[in-house]
Amino acid sequence: MDIDFWVDRWNTGQTGFHQPKINPYLAYFYGEKGPPPAQREKLKVFVPLCGKSNDMLWLAQNGYRVFGVECSDLAVQAFFQENGIACRVASKDEHSLYVCDTESHPDYAAIEIYQGDFFALQSDLFDDVTDVFDRASLIALPLEMRRDYAAKMAELLKPGTRTLLVTLTYDQDEMNGPPFSVSEEEVNELYAEHFSIQKLCFKNIIDDEPRMQERGLTSLIETVYKLVRK
Repeated sequence: MDIDFWVDRWNTGQTGFHQPKINPYLAYFYGEKGPPPAQREKLKVFVPLCGKSNDMLWLAQNGYRVFGVECSDLAVQAFFQENGIACRVASKDEHSLYVCDTESHPDYAAIEIYQGDFFALQSDLFDDVTDVFDRASLIALPLEMRRDYAAKMAELLKPGTRTLLVTLTYDQDEMNGPPFSVSEEEVNELYAEHFSIQKLCFKNIIDDEPRMQERGLTSLIETVYKLVRK
């Protein structure tokens, strides 16, 4: 599974993984339980493999600065076009950089999305990143890529950077990914060396996921973790 796989998914409209609703864990931990609005402009949230996620829009509307990376140019353009956000486009290293025109949208904190390969990102881009929201990145990758992904995150993030990680766990005999099943044991194997790990909550969400039921799942555990780079 490589970049071309996901680019093809976007190009052919196979985007069932895109969630139009705001993720409730994001809204809770960065809204109700998050810092006061006056403090949010100091925080910059990285959204890896972001697609055209409306979670980025919610973060910006709630005062956070947003930094995403996405391999599909179609997805990045759709994010700005569908939300009516003017943007500027420039080249940055191996990526195309889309930046929200804050003069046209003064109510938003800055939104910037790098279009290209996550694994080609350089650590200097993360000097002011304080947080990461990973709802569908780790679980989008097969096992070997998950190991590379976690190692890349450890390389990019500075000490103290917080990550809100959402995983799914299910019987892999019932369904093939993506999304892939990631157990609590694997989360610890991937992250414990470089991150502290706190399990915040978990829930069986299979009754709310008819698409997953159609694919054969009888149970689907959604788990939320807080990771902090050591």
